Amino acid sequence: MRESLFPLALLLALGAAAGAMAAADSNARAAAAGHMAEPPASKTAVGPWGAAVVRRAAQLIPTPAQWDRKSTGDCPAKPTTFSLICALQKATDDAGAKQPERSDCRFQAIKTGQEGSCGALFDGEPIFTLARVPAITTGFWRRDARPREVWAGKMSDAAWVVRYEAKQVIDEMPGKKYSSRLVDYNNDPQTTFADLQRYFRMVEDRLLTRGAADLDKSTEDVEIEIYGGGAGVARTEEGWFPISGFHVAGDGIRFQLSGKTQVPPNAVDREILERAATIITSDAVWNRADNRICPAAAKSWSIYCAAERAQLDTVGGFHHRRPAGELVREIVDERTKDRAYHHRMMDYNNDPTTHLSDVKSLFAEAIARIK
Repeated sequence: MRESLFPLALLLALGAAAGAMAAADSNARAAAAGHMAEPPASKTAVGPWGAAVVRRAAQLIPTPAQWDRKSTGDCPAKPTTFSLICALQKATDDAGAKQPERSDCRFQAIKTGQEGSCGALFDGEPIFTLARVPAITTGFWRRDARPREVWAGKMSDAAWVVRYEAKQVIDEMPGKKYSSRLVDYNNDPQTTFADLQRYFRMVEDRLLTRGAADLDKSTEDVEIEIYGGGAGVARTEEGWFPISGFHVAGDGIRFQLSGKTQVPPNAVDREILERAATIITSDAVWNRADNRICPAAAKSWSIYCAAERAQLDTVGGFHHRRPAGELVREIVDERTKDRAYHHRMMDYNNDPTTHLSDVKSLFAEAIARIK
């Protein structure tokens, strides 16, 4: 046995290396032609893909005359010149295919479970790593059925890796401290065109050597629950989205994800909102200074914390993007179209113009919308 394992391990290693080299060559040829290859479908493909994005950004600034030296950080829709940040943004946008209504998600077996991609999704190029787990941890979705299988893991954005390394290169420049790195380095009178070209090459090299490892530095939790007929739900930080056609294909899994259509609230979400409505009953128990931190022993609650408490009480777990909470955010959006809120529940809760009657009617309206 021992003698046969070494050749097998060697073949697997050579295969992985060949795959990474092929991806790098394919992306290099695509970038040279002025367009990008397919989004990366694995961690090992992130570095070559990111390097191709950076090469494309460099091509957008081929001469000093086409370099915008007065960047504001905003990128016009039809530019004639490019700043550093806008070249990277344009190259990243060009690299991502337009997200379809329903994405085809393909995974392959890895040592810890499954790894794969759904292509362009949520304004990025996410890579997923998943493993089978016993149960959902963020509260059950339905009372009428239990999932036949559950997967959990992480989602990481390959496009984030490009931005990260682009900033890291500037951070490591001796004597350079910028508050807005990509903008300030671009606008620095001491930055020459030769410096800019050298900078792109440095970022490209770093992505090739560090891209896969960087992916683990910015992750979001994902849970997937599958019911009969291969239908289910993907719980992400972007929202809850319907899954269809879940099946095993060889040693991998495949399914379709409707990433533009969030799962609507159901009867359990109605129960959650009914419970939330009983929590903030007077000014004495209404926390007007919300920070979205909800102590278990709290004696007063904000809108956000009432929604969290209600989830814990009703379904035994909490998820930031559960449909019940998304419905509340939707109503807040409708009520405050002219206000620049950053965190909708928190800012609406803390707004001096919001009254207790508004809080009560917010939950009441949300309950009424669930049929």
